[in-house]
Amino acid sequence: MSWKKINGTLTQLAVGRGNNVWGVDSRDNIYQFHHKEWHQIEGNAFNVGVGSDGTVWIVNRDEEIFTRVNNTWEKVDGSLIQISVGDKNNVWGIDRYDNVFYRSDDDWVQVPGSLINVSVASDGTVWGVSRSRNVHRWNGVYWEEICGRLKQIYTGNASFVIGVNDDDEIFQFRNGTWFEWDDKDDEIYTRQDGGIGGPVFGSSFK
Repeated sequence: MSWKKINGTLTQLAVGRGNNVWGVDSRDNIYQFHHKEWHQIEGNAFNVGVGSDGTVWIVNRDEEIFTRVNNTWEKVDGSLIQISVGDKNNVWGIDRYDNVFYRSDDDWVQVPGSLINVSVASDGTVWGVSRSRNVHRWNGVYWEEICGRLKQIYTGNASFVIGVNDDDEIFQFRNGTWFEWDDKDDEIYTRQDGGIGGPVFGSSFK
């Protein structure tokens, strides 16, 4: 497997199904990757999440939350600093106090635990990373601690989990073990096997 460089510089990106890729840059501009080019979308965001069904949510530096509806941004209640979208039925987020929430109908439901990064897939798989860099997997009741130390994590489904450590090394979780991928810098790359990689997989960290 190898990496192919993609033009552009982003601080965070999110990937949905069918090469539906969104990202934000250091000036909080929002972009969508389409026909091999980045197209700027109106609005500003610090963090973006994209689901497998095309659902898009963003969070801005005022910790306001928006979702994309009919090509416009619709404000949602609550206050978050990071958001993850599996699909329209699987939206999770973290607030400035490391509290963890998921969206249920029109409400945010807090779950036990304290995380700085969370990732949810369309199949309901949820992984997270704590401030102490411990790795956790949600079992529906509580967070199970998993081996490894990461600063960020991404899950595409129960069988596909990627993480980044403090040395910016990229790992994939397989059969209870983390296997290292070749590392990359702050530019944008796509995996030749069809996955997207780059500076981060979910949230930008302070």
